[in-house]
Amino acid sequence: MGLLIGKPVLRSKIENLRKHPLVRNSVLYVITDAVNKAVPFLILPLLTHYLLPEDYGKVANYNVYLNLLVIFIGINVQSIVSVNFYRLDKVEIGKYIFNILFVLAITLAVCGLIVFWFIEPIRSYLSVNTAFVVSGLIIATAQVISNINLIIWRLEEQPLYFGSYQISQTVCDVTLSLILIILFQLSWQGRIIGIGTSSVLYALISVILLWKRGYLNISYNKQYIKDIFRFCLPLIPHAISIWARAGADRLIISNLAGVSESGIYAAGFQFSLIISFLTLAFNNAFTPFVYKTLSISDPKVLAVKKRKLVKLTYLYIVSLLLLTFAATLASDILIDHFLSEKYSDAKMYVGWALFSQAFQGIYLMYVTYIFYVKRSASLAIVTFLCSALQVALSYYLVSSIGPLGAAYSNFAISLLNCLVVMMLSSKVYPMPWFSFRNSQTN
Repeated sequence: MGLLIGKPVLRSKIENLRKHPLVRNSVLYVITDAVNKAVPFLILPLLTHYLLPEDYGKVANYNVYLNLLVIFIGINVQSIVSVNFYRLDKVEIGKYIFNILFVLAITLAVCGLIVFWFIEPIRSYLSVNTAFVVSGLIIATAQVISNINLIIWRLEEQPLYFGSYQISQTVCDVTLSLILIILFQLSWQGRIIGIGTSSVLYALISVILLWKRGYLNISYNKQYIKDIFRFCLPLIPHAISIWARAGADRLIISNLAGVSESGIYAAGFQFSLIISFLTLAFNNAFTPFVYKTLSISDPKVLAVKKRKLVKLTYLYIVSLLLLTFAATLASDILIDHFLSEKYSDAKMYVGWALFSQAFQGIYLMYVTYIFYVKRSASLAIVTFLCSALQVALSYYLVSSIGPLGAAYSNFAISLLNCLVVMMLSSKVYPMPWFSFRNSQTN
């Protein structure tokens, strides 16, 4: 009898889970992000065939440069959009976004002056000409504008629009790059031109879409600008920490072991996209779900929802680590059948890359609570210290044992940063991390 009763109950729970907005949106984000990430991943064999490791290294280093510019030009403005989206009406959000664009004009001007001041060492370090260094400012600004449009779709819980935009931009980027590399034989230059052209084109599309959807209202507001700078500037160290874990190691390898070694290292870490697309896709659905849940005013209902969030978090962590372990076991086969022989040494980096990304995915689950209570300054201190340690450790290990030392450092700091942020999150916004078993059903 118990079994007969249990089956309908189990079936009902599965059906409720399937219809849950978090699960539904997560699946849509996973599918769209999988396609989006699969395109550059699947062209990796072509790129490794037409580009020498040195050329691939130049592209990787230029992307590191772009990502750094995005930090200082964008100052993580999408975070303040996320925090205020459910607190302000649509008209005020539109005014907020206009003032964000005003802030971007200021940060672009400041970054432009700095880049022009140091243009020769930057050009020499990246091994590209002056035009590519300068154009990086425009490309980075364009990427920030696209991110604002994407965050609005994410907060509106519109994964289809979110995914379609990302996929079409990736296809545009990759198509232009392959045409320039294969047909016009532009090598690494073709890849960078493809990235830049698609970024600028889709930034223009984003501005048009924001305007048509009522999310861009021309209204200068001095208080909004102060609020943007006050919230976002402390996030720069936090963003630099993410940049350091994802990019500084490539620059260190280029400097100490050569651009070719950096290219092989970058190719190996490209496999972390396998885990990255899953963690980011889930987080795209998880973040607005958490913000909505925490805004519940009824204390009893909120307590129940908090326990459910904890259960979901633990289930996610276990599943992610098991998946990462399985992907690591299969990594050698993937390298042997996926990349050109020139990049065969990349296989020694893949396992470290996958687990580093897995802990980054776990970190994202906890950092949401820190953003919710606007404790960005505390987060910045933690992540900046971790990033400084990452750079120092990478430099020491690469100097001592070679490029593999950067992979060791990346993994160690990803784990450390994850653990510290977990503790910080529980301090600034208490959750029932050790009492979730007391949850009750609705």
